[in-house]
Amino acid sequence: MKEDLFIDMDGVLVDYGAAVKGLSEKEATKIRRTPGFFKELKPMEGAVFAFLKLNEKYNVYILSTPSWSTPSSWTEKVIWAVKYLGLAVEKKIILCHNKGLYTGKALIDDRIANGVEEFKGEHIHFGTKKFPDWKTVLEYLL
Repeated sequence: MKEDLFIDMDGVLVDYGAAVKGLSEKEATKIRRTPGFFKELKPMEGAVFAFLKLNEKYNVYILSTPSWSTPSSWTEKVIWAVKYLGLAVEKKIILCHNKGLYTGKALIDDRIANGVEEFKGEHIHFGTKKFPDWKTVLEYLL
């Protein structure tokens, strides 16, 4: 039986940083609240391949915190996932503000927020020295 593995979206699967690079916090907040913003983001380098590869060994779920102040982000995150990951994410997208409610092999997330510190399993801190990119995450998990 496959173990459950959870992956965050913004900053892990989705290159959120590239979309707001060079913007002030005020400008970034404004653009983030614009309908259409989340579904138009590009994937992180290697993210689509990594998701599909990990899905061969694990039950991979997207576990993401949508923007409470941007109601369209809830729908747009699902649209983005289906666009880039297709049937691999069917019924495997969880939008939640407390990731600590979940248990699995690991949670791949770039932040320690929204319950990450209470997640029951390993936190693979994406974008850090130990796990700077998808290549290192794949080497570790496969």
